[in-house]
Amino acid sequence: MQDSISDWLIGLDPGFYLVLWLGLLILLLVCLFVGFRTLARARIIAHTPTAKLRSAAQGFNEIQGIGRVIDDHPLYSPLSFTPCLWFDMKIERLESSGKNRHWVTLEQRTSDALFRVDDGTGEAFVDPDHARVIPHSSRRWRERASRSDWASFSSLGFGGKPYRYTERLLLPDQSIYVLGWLETRGHRNEGISDREAIERRRRDLLQEWKHDQAARDRFDLDGDGEISTREWDWAMRLAQSQAEKELSEADRPRLSANNTVHLLYRPRGGEPFILSGLPQETLIRRKTHKAGAFIAVALVLFVIWLIAQGIRTPF
Repeated sequence: MQDSISDWLIGLDPGFYLVLWLGLLILLLVCLFVGFRTLARARIIAHTPTAKLRSAAQGFNEIQGIGRVIDDHPLYSPLSFTPCLWFDMKIERLESSGKNRHWVTLEQRTSDALFRVDDGTGEAFVDPDHARVIPHSSRRWRERASRSDWASFSSLGFGGKPYRYTERLLLPDQSIYVLGWLETRGHRNEGISDREAIERRRRDLLQEWKHDQAARDRFDLDGDGEISTREWDWAMRLAQSQAEKELSEADRPRLSANNTVHLLYRPRGGEPFILSGLPQETLIRRKTHKAGAFIAVALVLFVIWLIAQGIRTPF
């Protein structure tokens, strides 16, 4: 067997052998590159701590939460009309030329609409543009259909050429993992305590009453047209009481809320941007297995390349 392979390699045309030798070397390097890059990304996912939106620092972050639509208006997949957060679709037609048959892509589309992720402590808008997406749902099916105008969603008839449809979806109200760049825009109402809010409202009420003649008459107890020190003290006590009543427990979350918007998008520094319907542990395991497979193939190719190099050099 070995002698047959040696004779075959020695008998090859020098130009063809050079192309074969270079092709094997390039394939080896590609497998190594993909394998180690995938392994590096698996390590990034494993070693990036999961942040909470309430306290997450700006920059590269990992968020685990529930995917939500914006304003209760989901996207709909153009193929199955399934409500979704994100879709990727492709329509192909089987073409024949003599004995050759191949699939020709007629239409391919990927959504870029924003959606939300809710981790229980806050919400962030996710811009899926340029993301590596691992969907919740992925399927492919075939039909014999005529396609007159798919872009306008016309009806499909049967009996024509074979068509192949591919659909990948991120679904709403499902767990989603996001690894990307977090940016918070807006400002925080830091340090506004209940006491400060009540004091602000008290001052506003006194200012309103000061310029309201009906209110001034109400506090003019002796009817002399002037607000005495004792009468003004009573007005201040009344304003304090009304401010405390207005700023009830139901209003305090509104007063202390953060006027901010969180946005997750593709990092600009070359870090991975991943949206996954799979749990983090499953994602790490898949990427580790994929990296191992590529590195194993690269090692096999390296052995083959060494054997070929030992039998015959291309130069």
